[in-house]
This record gives sequence, structure tokens and C-alpha cells, in this order.
Amino acid sequence: MTAHTIEQAALVHFAEKGFEGASLAGIAQAVGIKKQSIATYFPKKEDLFMAVFHGMAKHYIGFLEQLYQDLADAPAETRLREIVYKNYQYRAGHPALTAFYKRAVQFPPPFFKEVLLEQIRMMEQRSAVFYRSIFEEGMVKGEIRRQQPEDLISAFYCLLDGIAMQMFFYEEEEFERRLKGIWNIFWAGIKQT
Repeated sequence: MTAHTIEQAALVHFAEKGFEGASLAGIAQAVGIKKQSIATYFPKKEDLFMAVFHGMAKHYIGFLEQLYQDLADAPAETRLREIVYKNYQYRAGHPALTAFYKRAVQFPPPFFKEVLLEQIRMMEQRSAVFYRSIFEEGMVKGEIRRQQPEDLISAFYCLLDGIAMQMFFYEEEEFERRLKGIWNIFWAGIKQT
């Protein structure tokens, strides 16, 4: 048994039941240990929740960094479109991480509200570096209409967040059809004409 094994079981429990509904006894049962054994790695339920959140953030930032490297030489439109589509595929491919993040953000436990805001800021600062470089390079190369990079980044976050919500409402085929239209409208709004 390792801390990682406990975190993986806790991720599923927190994603399904939230912080309040998840129990250390249920997590321990999923791992096949006694509840007290969790305290070896995580003295409190709050510590376990924080470890799961940090693990989720690290996993997502690693995904973004790899994606950014893979797309380094592509035109701005390709890079941004792939980020949109790959974010959707990432969320669809990691349902427990996605559900955990959604629940943690929408219904944060009381002890977590301030920490959550700080963590979101840190995640946005890391990802904004990638996005800003794409937007600025796209403007320099004449692919993207000149405008404030911060406004472009804010609009891009809204696009990604909206897609993350919409994907829960539609079947895959319908959502992918909608996603194509969403992307086309977004790109038409920022591209150099």
C-alpha cells in the first residue's frame, strides 16, 4: 500500500460524493486497509483531499506542458484548436479527475475555499504562459487580430470552461458536432481578416 493508492481511491470517492459525503472508512475499504492506516500518510481527511487536488493539478499541468511541446511549431490556429479539442478529450478520458475538479470548484469544502482560489490562480498562471505565447506569436505573424493578450486569454478560458460544462449535456457525436461550430465561431472572432 502506498500514498498513491490511497489517493487514487480517494479521488473516486471525492469525485462521486464530494468532500462531505466521502468517508475515510469507504476509502480504506476500497484500498483494502483499515481506516487508521490512512493516517500513516494523511493525518486528516482534509490532508487527503488536498493531496488529491494537488495530484489532479499536477496531472493536468503535465498534460498541458506536453501538449504545448507537441504543438510548438504549428500555426496559432492549429495550436489553439488542438488545445480546445485535446482538453475535451482529456476531460472525457479522465472522468474521475474531471468530476473531482468540477465538484471541488463548484462545491468546495469550507476549509478549502481560500486554498482553492490560490490553487486556481497558480494553475491559471502556468497555463496562461502557454496561451499568451500563442496569442502573441499569432499577432506578430499576422494570424490573430491585434488585441490585448489578457482579453484573449480570458476569452479562451471561458471557451474551455464552457466546453467543460457543455460536454456533460450531450452525447459524444452531438457534442463533437457542436464543438466544431463553437471552435469556428471563436476563431472567426479573433483571426486576422
